[in-house]
Formats: sequence, C-alpha cells, structure tokens
Amino acid sequence: MKIDIILPHKEVFSSKKASAVSLTVKNSAEFSSYKKQISVYGQLTDSPFDSVKFIGIQTNKFLHLGNNNSIYLNYIKKRKSLSKRIVEFHNRPYVFNKAIQLEKKNPITLHFHNDPRTMKGSKTVNERKNIAENAEAVYFVSHYIKNCFIDGLHKDYNNLHIIPNAIQRNLNQKPKKNKEVLFVGRLVEEKGCHLYVNAIKKIVNRYPQWKFRIIGTERAGQKILKSTYAKNLIRDFESLGKNTEYLGFISNEEVSNILKKTSILIVPSIWQEPFALTALEGVCNGAAVIASKVGGMQEMLEDVGMLINNIDATKLEKSILSLLENENLLNSYHNKSWVNYKYNQKDIVKIQDEVRTNIFNKYNY
Repeated sequence: MKIDIILPHKEVFSSKKASAVSLTVKNSAEFSSYKKQISVYGQLTDSPFDSVKFIGIQTNKFLHLGNNNSIYLNYIKKRKSLSKRIVEFHNRPYVFNKAIQLEKKNPITLHFHNDPRTMKGSKTVNERKNIAENAEAVYFVSHYIKNCFIDGLHKDYNNLHIIPNAIQRNLNQKPKKNKEVLFVGRLVEEKGCHLYVNAIKKIVNRYPQWKFRIIGTERAGQKILKSTYAKNLIRDFESLGKNTEYLGFISNEEVSNILKKTSILIVPSIWQEPFALTALEGVCNGAAVIASKVGGMQEMLEDVGMLINNIDATKLEKSILSLLENENLLNSYHNKSWVNYKYNQKDIVKIQDEVRTNIFNKYNY
C-alpha cells in the first residue's frame, strides 16, 4: 500500500521556504498511521523536511506545458514500482483532470486549500461535477471551501470530506505571554497588513511597554522586499516608533517560538481566507487572536478569537485597544485559545486516514 502526494510546483517542501500547503502536508504525514507508506513529490529543494519521505522533481515547463504538469508527468516516470497506490493531488485541479486519463488503475484524490471556483480546472459547475464523479475523495480545508465547491451542484456526493488544517500542540501548559502584538503573513494587499499598520499609528507611542512586530515578505523564503506595497508598508511601520520591529521572513519553527510568547496576533485579511494557518498557530500557542470575519476564519475562531465583520483600520484599532486597556479581557482570550483548541494534528489526520483505509479496502489493496 502506497500513498503518493503531489505538491503544486510553487510549494517548496523545506523549513526554509515552506508555505501553507507544504506545512499542512508535512504536519499531516508525520502523524498519519500510513506515514511509512507516504511519499511526497514536489519541486527540487536542497534541504527538504527530513521527517517525511520526499522526492524532488526536475521540471521542464516548456516540454510539458507548465511546471505543474511537468511535476506530475515526471513523477509517473520516477515510479519504480508497479504496486498499486493512492495518488493525492493538492490544489491543482487541472493536473488532477489530466490524471483522470492517465491513472487508469490507481485511485486519485484532490485536496482543495482555496476556493475551487477561482482555480483552473474547477471554475465551472461542470468541471467540479467531473471532479466529484471521478475522485475517490475530495478534501477541503474548511466548510467554507466545500460550500464553494458544491456551489451550483444539484446532487449530493458522499466522497466530499472536511479535513481542516491542523497543528499538534506540544505545550504542556499555557505559556507565559510577553507584551507583544504580531502580524505574520505574506505582505500582499489581501492579507491586510496595511490595516494593522494604520490601526496602531496612534497606539504605538501610547503603549511604549508593548512591542509591535511584523513577520513576512511577499512570498515564502524571500530576502528582499520588491513590491511597492511591501516597501511602503514596512517603511511606514518602522517610522511609527522604537517599539516596532520588522523581522522579515523566518522559518515556521522560529515563528512558532515567537508565538509562544506573543500576547496578541492580528490576522486582518480582506479576502475570503480558506482556513488561515497563521491564525491556527496563534490559537495553538494560546495567543489572543483578532481576525477578519471572513471565509473559514469564522469556523476556526468562533467562541475563541475576536472576529471583526467588514474589517477596517478603525475597527481594528478599537479591538486592539480593548485588549491593551483591559487585562482581564486579554486574559480571557488567552484562556479561550488554550481551553478550546480542537485542531491537534494527531486527531485531524485520523479523519483522512479513515478515508484512505476505505479506499484501500475498496480496491483490495
């Protein structure tokens, strides 16, 4: 029994440059009962995660009409064994559609991390119907993303499954928090970091005992900011006061260590977040999370975090001040994050492993 996971080309399966999909795949595989049967395939990297078997693929986007097609087609060539397997695709429905034609004997599944209606190969109702009818399983990181997929479908499918992003909490007790407010994420407009910067303009100097931080760049692993948006954002942020700090891009492990001590995490997205891994990390580490009431964020933070409907800088400023000025309220949100955490990876992966087991049994593997 084998399980082969095909990553999108843009994903780098490395602690130095990993983004959400790579981290989710790694976290899940580490706790899967099928860990020894799992192999992850993706673009070549010098330092892949060593906790999961990874095979780097050299791509030729001109020969194969795109790097994502190239990863899949070269993966087929690399398969040394004819043994049967489940082939799991992540976030590339058009490559999955190619696999429908080529994987005649192997069951295939597709994992959506974003709105299917915006992705090549699943934009139309007929494309999504075709996926539902040809996949052994379709996974979604939130109910919100599943609802996007079934939009327009007039039939119930029993192969559609919610597998939320998950992080294993390794802390034995609630961590002690420093007076720190943090934004972590890509410095692109839809992530809303400019709302955070504008919200704290009047706050920074009023609360010199607090540290205000930003972690992130435009894309994972980036060293130097390139976009006008990001450059202006960080320039404005660093001009606010001495108690601001921009850390650039750092590894997920370093982010996790910082979040253990962070008191308030800001997730001010202005797009429909599928299921923000950053917000989940905040809750996992017992931070008070202030976030936009969008997408899958509502599912994760309901009764846990502070959600803002139709977020803007003024609303965000008021929410931050409410925690800075009221220690009891702040502590109550720390307690909510700590007590109500329900996304431990070892529990979530059991859902997917049960689906995998049913597929193996169906095919007599």
